[in-house]
Amino acid sequence: MKQFFKFTFASFAGFVIAGILFVSIATGIFTSLVSSTNTPPKIEENAVLLIKFDKAVYDREVSDLSSLSDVFGGDMGASMGLTEFMEVLNKAKTDSKVKAVMLDLSVLQTNGWATVEEMRQALIDFKSSGKKVYAYSDMFTQSAYYLASAADEVVLNPAGMLTLTGLGAEVMYYKDLLDKFDVDVDLIRPRNNAYKSAGERYIKNKMSEENREQIKVYLNAIWDYAAENMAKSRHLDVTVLNNMVSSLDVCLPKDALRNTLVDKLSFRSDVQDLICEEVRTKYKLGKKTKVSFVKYSDYRKTMPDIFLPQKENIAVVYAFGDVNRGKGSELSIGSETIVKALQKAAANKRIKAIVLRVNSPGGDAVASELITNEVIKAKKRKPVIVSMGDVAASAGYEMSSNATKIVASPITITGSIGVFGVMPNFARSLKKNLGITFDTVKTHDNSIALTVTSPVSQDVKSMMQRNVENFYDNFITRVATGRQKDKAYIDSIARGRVWAGSQAKELGLVDEFGGLRKAIELAAKEAGIKGAYGIVAYPKTKDLTTQIIEAFSGEARLKNFTEQLGKPYSFFLELRNVCMMQGVQARMPYLIDF
Repeated sequence: MKQFFKFTFASFAGFVIAGILFVSIATGIFTSLVSSTNTPPKIEENAVLLIKFDKAVYDREVSDLSSLSDVFGGDMGASMGLTEFMEVLNKAKTDSKVKAVMLDLSVLQTNGWATVEEMRQALIDFKSSGKKVYAYSDMFTQSAYYLASAADEVVLNPAGMLTLTGLGAEVMYYKDLLDKFDVDVDLIRPRNNAYKSAGERYIKNKMSEENREQIKVYLNAIWDYAAENMAKSRHLDVTVLNNMVSSLDVCLPKDALRNTLVDKLSFRSDVQDLICEEVRTKYKLGKKTKVSFVKYSDYRKTMPDIFLPQKENIAVVYAFGDVNRGKGSELSIGSETIVKALQKAAANKRIKAIVLRVNSPGGDAVASELITNEVIKAKKRKPVIVSMGDVAASAGYEMSSNATKIVASPITITGSIGVFGVMPNFARSLKKNLGITFDTVKTHDNSIALTVTSPVSQDVKSMMQRNVENFYDNFITRVATGRQKDKAYIDSIARGRVWAGSQAKELGLVDEFGGLRKAIELAAKEAGIKGAYGIVAYPKTKDLTTQIIEAFSGEARLKNFTEQLGKPYSFFLELRNVCMMQGVQARMPYLIDF
């Protein structure tokens, strides 16, 4: 009994101590968050806005918990939001305290060039104020240099590198791996979907000719657009630029300088000293006048919430990532979440138009249908404008196709109107490698035909073939109706083929060129809004409690893993998607190296 009371008392004491610790930690977190929120940093006169691209860039900011770093240490900051980035530059453009902008592009994490193009246009708009933009990098990647080329001065670390090599697409094939493990795979796709090459990864070990053709065509279209802009900004002939890229004659710092792709070779601290001196000279300040650098995150905190409703509003519904059934997450599209967002925006009388921001390579065909159907319903009540990001392909294009108008960048990746199904069979592998066999009892011939441990019968193959044919027919019907085109014409340009935005506009799959800002302006025009209007974002961002809980959950770990792993994460994602595929798929087939 004595031991019992001893144990009970110890347990109770431990519980109390744990409770005290939890309350203390929670109080610390709350205090840190409140203090950081309620005390915006003071921006000094003669400031230079320093934008360091050390976070992944998404369409909008995701779970900003940077203040938790003060409590737990490490880096728990948010991503950089494209929407917020444009608003920051728009404010800085007219802010008398901000004299210039410095970009540190040593690390730039984006999903594609359309995002970079929107940021680039925002920088060009900022420069119209007469204020200068400086770009620096320890090592310029291609996408980083494309953004930097819009700056007034481009500076490279003298020990760095400029990797301007042109565009390439890398396709990962699994056939030989699957053969090693005795895994059988059947690919089912519509008979005329030769360009729908995503499923080919499981049955081939190299590209089909159709796939090679389409990749070459749209990569050339994207590069031509980017090269023309870089050449124009750097006062070069585009043919000369392409020759330098082909010969790799600009990779070394001295060569980049000699060929006028950069203006100076210097270290970061020296660049900052140079900027300070140029600001003093430009604005006729005294030699001892202090010129300070304000971090992007601090300047962002001085701004009011950009998503503030007014009497009349435009809703922006963000659809980012793979398309799946269910709720999804901040980094994936859940049909349930997007459908609810569209319903709320359509029902809200103060919302006069909807902008659906699509940045997705596709995914689950059923989920895509659910979202597309909701877009059609919403369009009956108010204008729905689609803004395409880096990619709006396959299921991403289907949900876009029935909008009032579609706005895309010339370098958006879109199209891929097609579907496929993959049917793996592990029976042979399990028997040969693990000695596992299966025996069955069934009421009908095909009762267990859809399992991954049974050979795929001809009946099943025929059924799946009818299934994908039906999905494809529905897909092109949706597109034909939405784009007001003949169904036969849509079929002729579909068949799973991927297009650049510039090509898509020529084909009638896109209405106008532009980014998110252009789409919002068009939505206001279509809604007949004459004066000022607010912007309302959907889905709603998560509350503070949810964010704190998720900061220690799988979602946060996945986000951190994504940012830390970098480019290899794309390969991890490919393998994960293979394991998660269920039913008919409408998704992009490959990775593109930017």
